Amino acid sequence: MTPIRSADALSPGQSFDLGGFVLTRAEVLDFARRFDPQPFHLDDEAARHSIFGRLVASGLHTYSATVGHLIRSGLLAEINLGGGGCELAWPAPLPPDEPVRMTLTVEELRHSRSRPDMAVAKLRYRVATARDGTVVLDALATHFLRR
Repeated sequence: MTPIRSADALSPGQSFDLGGFVLTRAEVLDFARRFDPQPFHLDDEAARHSIFGRLVASGLHTYSATVGHLIRSGLLAEINLGGGGCELAWPAPLPPDEPVRMTLTVEELRHSRSRPDMAVAKLRYRVATARDGTVVLDALATHFLRR
C-alpha cells in the first residue's frame, strides 16, 4: 500500500480497504493463555457453556491484531506519531480461523493549535468477517499525525 505522506492528504469521510487477516486457533489460544485467560478463550467445553456457545478470540487480541495489521499495511508509516486513546466495541464474537477484512475511515481531522506540524485525527477501524460482513470490531482511535 502506498504510504500517506502528510496528514494534509487526508479528509473526513476518506476510507481505505486494508485487506484481511486471520487469527488462527493456535494464536487465539496462545494470546488467551498469556493475556486474557478466560475459559471461553481457552477451552472448547467451557466455551460451549458460555454466552458465546463456542471458543472465541479475546476482544483484546482482535484489537491488537487490528492495530498490527494497520501498522504493517504501511498506510500511515510516514506520518503516524502515536495514539491518544480509543473507544472500542465488539459487536460480535470472532471465532478462530475466521477470515476478516479491515477498513480504516477518517472520521475527523484537525490541525493542532499548539503544534502546527501535527494533526489530530479520529480514525475508525472496522473489522468484519469476510464471509458475511459481520462486524467483530469497531474502534474509534485518536492518532497524532505528521503534516
